[in-house]
Amino acid sequence: MKLWEMRYGDEPVNGRLFLLRFIKKIPLIIGCVVIGAALVCACHLIYRLSSPYEFQAETDVYLEYIPEAGSNELIYFNKYTWEQMSKDSAIIDEILKADPTLDEQTVRESFLATLKSDVKVLTLQVTNPDPNTCTRILNAGVIGISSFAESLPEILSAKEIGGTSEPALLPPDIRAIRAIILGAVIGLFISGLYVWISIISDDRIILPETIEKRYHLPSAGCLSAKNLHETLEDLAGEDGFIAASTLPTDRFNAIIDKLISIGSNVEGKTLNLSDTEKPGLLNEVKNADHPIVYIFSSKNHTGGDERALSFLSKCDKEPMCAVLADTDDTLIRAYYIGRESRFAEESKNTK
Repeated sequence: MKLWEMRYGDEPVNGRLFLLRFIKKIPLIIGCVVIGAALVCACHLIYRLSSPYEFQAETDVYLEYIPEAGSNELIYFNKYTWEQMSKDSAIIDEILKADPTLDEQTVRESFLATLKSDVKVLTLQVTNPDPNTCTRILNAGVIGISSFAESLPEILSAKEIGGTSEPALLPPDIRAIRAIILGAVIGLFISGLYVWISIISDDRIILPETIEKRYHLPSAGCLSAKNLHETLEDLAGEDGFIAASTLPTDRFNAIIDKLISIGSNVEGKTLNLSDTEKPGLLNEVKNADHPIVYIFSSKNHTGGDERALSFLSKCDKEPMCAVLADTDDTLIRAYYIGRESRFAEESKNTK
């Protein structure tokens, strides 16, 4: 298979590597969870505390049902029925008859008839930003609900008990714990999805063995391996080699200095393949009289490397092997724990 025919998208997902890289991002995920919880809680508090204050007044009305209700509980109206009927025009009209100065829409939005415990005790609640309006609607509501209830065949009479309460200011419905949990879940989901997508779509070479699997190119290992000099001699020969890469000049030169410092016989001439259209590069590659060793970097995406490898392959100057620089040695050691391969042994011997 030619080098330029290899595609990152055809590789199967490396579950072990994915898990290790995901674990490494856990501090980021935790940070996003905390930030998400704080942001959602802050926005929730701002919204709730900036909402207009409301007052609530209530009273109880005792309902006397027909005697047959004692033996047939289906005659009693339940909580759901009363709450639905309290918004119907039949009850609203009775309330407006009791106080024609009230606004129908205000009454419909503010008035509620519900049951708290006893089916015979109907609780009337009025919630409104104006305490005076609360009192007026509640007073008219007692008259209106009594008139409506007594018109029903199941109810004999309706009588207010306990008296009407004074409108009380309702505390803001903050529920900060729920907002914190919601924000944490949102932060967890978004950060987890981001990390998952970023790892799956990342084509960088993290492991030295990936070079062999992806490009069918022998890998000499990591730049930090103690036995790199011996491996390069085995793969590229003892007469020296020419280094090639698409890395920036300063980084490329630093890697060359590193190879020289460990005893590798690197030729003074190097091939910078970042621009394969550069004039004279084709002749320079064809005239290379030593084996070529390609330098990958774990920090760079491989689009430029693949163009460079394709260029070398078309010139019949395919590299003898490759070296991986800028590696995360801790991650590599964790990946090779319990595995038997030469890369596993090399990962234990890094500088």
